[in-house]
Amino acid sequence: MNLTVEEALTVFPFSKARLVAGEKGKSRKIKAVNTMDAPDVVNWIRAGELLLTTAYAIKDSPDELLQLLQKMNERGAAGIGLKLGRYWSQIPQVVLDEANRLHFPVLELPFEFAFSDQMDALFQAEFEKSTKKLHDALEKQMRLVRFTLQTEDFSNPFRTIADILAHAIVVFNARGQMLFNGSDWPEAEWTRQWPWAPKYEKGRTAFGWFCRIPLMKEGECYGFLIVIPETGPIHPDEEGLYHQAAEVLCYHMDKFRDGRHTMAGYRWSLAAERYLQGRLSKESFVEQAKTLGSPLLSGPFVAALAVPASAIEPAQDSPPSVQESLRDIRREIGYHPILGAWESHIVEIGDGVLFLFKALEQPAENGNESFVRLLTECLNEALGSPEDAKARCYVSKVKREITEIADAYEECREARRLGRYFGVGGAVVLFSDLEFTYLFSHIPDEAMKKYCRHLLRPLTKKDDEYIADFYATLEAFFASEGQIGEAAKQLFVHRNTLQYRLDKIGELLGLDFKKVSDLLKLKLMLMFKHLLASDQNGAKGAAGSRSAQKRS
Repeated sequence: MNLTVEEALTVFPFSKARLVAGEKGKSRKIKAVNTMDAPDVVNWIRAGELLLTTAYAIKDSPDELLQLLQKMNERGAAGIGLKLGRYWSQIPQVVLDEANRLHFPVLELPFEFAFSDQMDALFQAEFEKSTKKLHDALEKQMRLVRFTLQTEDFSNPFRTIADILAHAIVVFNARGQMLFNGSDWPEAEWTRQWPWAPKYEKGRTAFGWFCRIPLMKEGECYGFLIVIPETGPIHPDEEGLYHQAAEVLCYHMDKFRDGRHTMAGYRWSLAAERYLQGRLSKESFVEQAKTLGSPLLSGPFVAALAVPASAIEPAQDSPPSVQESLRDIRREIGYHPILGAWESHIVEIGDGVLFLFKALEQPAENGNESFVRLLTECLNEALGSPEDAKARCYVSKVKREITEIADAYEECREARRLGRYFGVGGAVVLFSDLEFTYLFSHIPDEAMKKYCRHLLRPLTKKDDEYIADFYATLEAFFASEGQIGEAAKQLFVHRNTLQYRLDKIGELLGLDFKKVSDLLKLKLMLMFKHLLASDQNGAKGAAGSRSAQKRS
């Protein structure tokens, strides 16, 4: 039996009983019912038992009733029910006061009903409650199975799981980022004990009961499902259901949140892939996109090409397969709290996965810069720090028309190529940061060498140490966007020292750092030096025949 005293008082004929003391203990669980009237009845009382008695054995001693109540409370009994009218006309006030102090329920039982009638009613109520709980559990299991097998579009699998369980849930990914919060608990309550071990745990905090189930698949932890029961502690009969929900959630996270969980989404990705590979004309692609529907048909978008780290710099040990790595990337980006909510398409192409994000509406004064900045921040969060990132992401400039997908993809590829050859750090590389390098890479080598020789002719008379300081000073100056103080910090010198060096460089080359045209000359010189150095290090051949591009 697993009824509370409060629930038992709703069952006829037990509902005719009256709770006369210990009301604060009415949530005590009744696990069994005892009707013994022996003087030493307390020796047989167990935790959770409700004792029904006429108090015949102690009818002449109110103190014995008081001692019985105290001992029953010590043993964790659920309460005591006294049938008045035969041996007792009323319950002594001292007993009621002690029951209130102990929060121990004391009931006046109806005289007209036998104990057997009341016990049968309680057992029947427990049977019906258990049967209903079993039916509810089976219904939830069936809904979980249907949810697992469904192929139609759905917007939020977390909300669906919460609705099926009829409890609030919270979902975290493996990095500790909250993906969904259906509770009213503050986020700080969850994250203060991060990281969690990938094992099942249940407990209680100041906010209530919870159980935490790791989302495991093939030995890998995808994240955690936290279930918060609406009332009371976690019922053992439902724990198995929570584990099933975690299994179903793992399945959907792996199979459906890759941007192709609808037939239309799959067909759109396939058309985009064929278009980018040159196997579908622009006209046919646009026609199919309009037929299938796409958020990119209206408004600007940005492309982000995510490439597994193993495809960029192969590891010495056994790296994960390309498909496994791409799946991990889709999961990390698709389940990011912000990125996952944006309208987008996903196209697997080559050794990477191309995300096409519809740009958010931005204030006129910010243009699309704030959106690209937010996108970069979110991608950095999803991919992790550059040291342990599973992938690198290359981002195009903002595009206006759906037909510019090919241009966006090419910009991502160029950002990947140039970022690699020039050793650009960070998990996210923007094509806009390398745009000038991309444009100037089409200038013939001889023209760049001639420009540098002409500008740097006075430098040939200086020693190697001076030349090294010369380049370091200019690199820090331009890297700091001309901020003297910031550049001085990078070089570990006083700002006056740096200003002196810049003045000397200006005198040597006959340039004025206050003129934009002279600053542009120095910037071009540095970029040409980098491009020429990259060619010498073997970048020219891997860059897609840059020399051939120049000749054409």
